[in-house]
Amino acid sequence: MKKSLGFLSAATVLIALGFVGGTVGEAAIVGSLNSNADITFSQDTTVTSPVNPLDPTEPVSPNPDDPHQTGTGGALSLDYISNFHFGTKVIQTDDVTYYAQLDQVQNSLSTLISVPNYVQVTDKRGLNLGWKLTVKQNGQFQTADTTPAVLNNAQMSFVAATPNSTELITLAPVTVPVTLDPTGTASSPVATALVSTGIGTWTLAFGSGVGAAQGVKLNVPNATTKVANNQYKTTLTWTLNDSPL
Repeated sequence: MKKSLGFLSAATVLIALGFVGGTVGEAAIVGSLNSNADITFSQDTTVTSPVNPLDPTEPVSPNPDDPHQTGTGGALSLDYISNFHFGTKVIQTDDVTYYAQLDQVQNSLSTLISVPNYVQVTDKRGLNLGWKLTVKQNGQFQTADTTPAVLNNAQMSFVAATPNSTELITLAPVTVPVTLDPTGTASSPVATALVSTGIGTWTLAFGSGVGAAQGVKLNVPNATTKVANNQYKTTLTWTLNDSPL
């Protein structure tokens, strides 16, 4: 009797679990509902602070004794541009190439450190459309006199910039050597971020390592008239376009 009851009990369990012919019976759907998920994005239009072109994880600030314009802000921005100082040079009787001094910025300890001259661009639009950076020299170097002395035929140029970022190097913009038009007529391309590149913050350093000391140069012909004890100056306009075209 116990064996028979045991057999009946096991059969009852198999039937209850839906084991028929060695297979499990499929559950029937009795109903379904949908739920929602959503997200909304907003533009970050804050000003992006400059970073060290040698270590983009390190924030820096401009040298307070060397005034700079504040970054443009916005989702696509020019954050920082070095000033280019060639210093005081003795007049020579040859064609001479002069090199801009390294830039000096303040680290988090407010200590001045030397870094390559550089430009910083940030793209946080989220559209991955790319961008283009150009520069134009606004006329030849000249003195501030009422009748200015002009540094005729002087030519300023930059080596192709070295991109650096916390982003993947495969996202880096393409850079080219730059030779400025001293008449101020033409702009020169500096860097181009093709579609799906240039995302995030990028420093563009003119020279790296020991080459940074010769990243920005000024060629002055021997035949150019030079007035002693008088500073020659010019300005550069850097333009950031929202497309690589």
